[in-house]
Amino acid sequence: MAPRLRMLLALLPAACASAEEREAAAFQAAIASSRASLAALAPEAAAPASPPPSQTLPGTAAALFLGTAPETVQRRLGEPSLRRVEGSAEIWLYAGDACALDLVLYPGPGGLRVGHAAARASGTESVTEADCLQDLAAGARPHYTPAMTSQRQPPVRR
Repeated sequence: MAPRLRMLLALLPAACASAEEREAAAFQAAIASSRASLAALAPEAAAPASPPPSQTLPGTAAALFLGTAPETVQRRLGEPSLRRVEGSAEIWLYAGDACALDLVLYPGPGGLRVGHAAARASGTESVTEADCLQDLAAGARPHYTPAMTSQRQPPVRR
C-alpha cells in the first residue's frame, strides 16, 4: 500500500467520530489538565493540630468574672482599690503594679452581678490578662467581715 493510502485509512476513523465523542475527549483532556494544575499547587502537609491549652489556673481571664456575685469577687481578689456608684451600678477597680481590672456590677434578680470585666496594662509594660489577674489575686487586700474583731472599721470607699 502506498504511504498516502495508509495515512488516509488511519485518519478515517477519527473523521467518522461523532461530535459527542470529540466533546468527551476534549472534556477528559481539560479534566486531566486541571488535575495536574491542582496537584502542582497542593499545599504542603499541615502539621498536626496541637490541643488547645488547658486552663490550669482558675480565673485567668477577666471574662470569667461575668455573672459573678460581689462576694465571690472579693473572695478571689479582696477589696477593690476603688468603688464608685453610678446610678444603679457599681464600678470596682482593682489596681496592681502593672495592670488594673475594671468590673461593673449591675443589679439583677439575685442582687449585684458582674456585667462587664476588663483587665488592662496600667503602664508601658506588656502584661497578659492571666498574669494581671494572678498579680491582683496575690496582692489581694483582705475583705472586711464582722468576725474580724480586731478591726471594726469598714473598708474605705474612695
